Amino acid sequence: MRLKNSLILWVVAGLLFFARCANPVMPTGGPKDTLPPQIRFSHPENNSVNFQGRIVEITFNEFIRLEKINQQALISPPPQENPEYRIKGKTLQVRFKEDLKPLTTYTLFFGNAIVDLTESNPLTDFTFVFSTGPALDSMALRGQVAFAFDDKPAEEAFILLYRLEGDSVPADSLPFLRKPYYVARTNKQGYFRMGNLRNEPYKMYALEDKNSNFLYDKGGEAIAFSDSAVQPEWLKTSVLPKTADTTLQPADSLSSSNARLSAKEINRRDSIAYAERLFADSVRFAQISTHRLRLFNEVDSTQKLLRAELPSAGLLRFAFRYPAQKVEVEPLGEVPDSLHLLRSFNPAMDTLFWYFRDSILDSLHVTVRLDTLINDTLALSLKPKISSSSRRTRQKESLKALAFSTNVSGSKLDIGQPLRLSFAEPVVHYQMRDTNWIIHNGDTLLAQLHFVKEDSIGLKYLFDHPPFAPESDFRIRFPDSVFFGLSGRHNDTVDIRFKVPPLSDYGNFIISISPDVDTPFLIQLWQSKGEMISQRVIAGTKKLTYENLRPGKYTLKAVLDQNKNGRWDTGNLTKGLQPESVFFFEKEVEIRANWDLEEEWKIVSQTDKTNSENAEDSP
Repeated sequence: MRLKNSLILWVVAGLLFFARCANPVMPTGGPKDTLPPQIRFSHPENNSVNFQGRIVEITFNEFIRLEKINQQALISPPPQENPEYRIKGKTLQVRFKEDLKPLTTYTLFFGNAIVDLTESNPLTDFTFVFSTGPALDSMALRGQVAFAFDDKPAEEAFILLYRLEGDSVPADSLPFLRKPYYVARTNKQGYFRMGNLRNEPYKMYALEDKNSNFLYDKGGEAIAFSDSAVQPEWLKTSVLPKTADTTLQPADSLSSSNARLSAKEINRRDSIAYAERLFADSVRFAQISTHRLRLFNEVDSTQKLLRAELPSAGLLRFAFRYPAQKVEVEPLGEVPDSLHLLRSFNPAMDTLFWYFRDSILDSLHVTVRLDTLINDTLALSLKPKISSSSRRTRQKESLKALAFSTNVSGSKLDIGQPLRLSFAEPVVHYQMRDTNWIIHNGDTLLAQLHFVKEDSIGLKYLFDHPPFAPESDFRIRFPDSVFFGLSGRHNDTVDIRFKVPPLSDYGNFIISISPDVDTPFLIQLWQSKGEMISQRVIAGTKKLTYENLRPGKYTLKAVLDQNKNGRWDTGNLTKGLQPESVFFFEKEVEIRANWDLEEEWKIVSQTDKTNSENAEDSP
């Protein structure tokens, strides 16, 4: 009996051992794998002709798995029904469910769906090509995609090509309704290339396809389009180098000497062969033209009230989709004078603020009208929701002084700038008292302070004083109860100290700009933090001077203002409107203290298609 039990245990252990050997598992130890899977052989061979059958088999040098294959894979021309994808050992099978078309070049685009089992290294943008006829289509396209607003390269954007023959769908509706005939994807620099195309014109789009359905979902995705049909160019046949390319040999047919090669040596040979193929393709594609596409997000041009809310006591806020100067926002019926309603827009003119005093009203009915687009009646609460804890907080807040801020930063006020007070609520009463003084470099002047209102409702006040002299120290002091806010709060005693730096702490920037068209350009100077500090309009050649800039790095941007509305405008696919072009000065502008920097900038706007790029531009 013991012998029988021992025999059973040995049999079970053996079965488990062979079962483990028969299933791919992630190995442990050894150097980390950083290469994508490499093709050992396939049936048919990649770029082969006269294929007959329904099953494509591709065998790799390691075990693989598929990630989101149904979302990432695309076949050109598209079959009536998606094929089935299977993995058997190291082999991927693509099983078509219908007969393939005769005399047709098929392109199987796998995206990043094929990854190795151990480290999930993707075989990026893998494309497999074969023909059911005696020749492969040999036309090609290449190009670059960038975002229209800031000209930054669009990484992993999809390029979509649509045939113009035999499709009843209008060209501007194709990305909404049809999956593309050919597809490619951009690299980190925004470059793309497409080979094995038919010799015919195509409508070309670029798409930030966030859900990988190869369709344009308006609202959340950026899109670009070619103004006219694009014609691919003939691509010369590639001749690959012969050095150390073991990937062309079936793994099972390697010689005994090669079979004894270390994993490190095989990995090195795979790396060399992989790099050689990429380089050979880059050389071929560098000989054809580069098409440029600019991604943009479409906007709904319909004006809309986005929200109306009470963000804090004494303030109603109406936020609109677009500048709302023409929108009528009015209380419904009479309101008491004690409400003391004051109105103000933000600088973008798309948000309306209503400031008011606490009153006996708990709510207010408001009408919002704009032609026939907006016709709403809103019931808005004028009392914030107050819990027991927030009630105590509000009581403490009501005892606080009137809050304000200044444009003094780090105890310094930039040369040429006035002193500005910005209040949290409108100032309804201002009365300077005699006990005020200003000290300038140790000299005291009494009762010399005066402020003037800068805006219509008293949110900003400017110190009425000649320009502050450089290399000077100032101290401004005035008593409490000079400024009274809408809520009844008043300021505490104010003591402001600041220095005005010398001229030598700043630099000047002079640039001569020569556009190649007479259309107005918006010339924008941006700080490195992403803040625009200046916008000027030019038409034709112009010399611009920027004085007293803080030391630091700046960016110069030009917007081709085709509709002359003073701002950058996005595109519209259905109307065939491209986004307004933007251009950046080729160098970052570095301003140094006590230094004048002079530059010249020739803006070349006609750069939609060029042959100037070299092989390094292509992915």
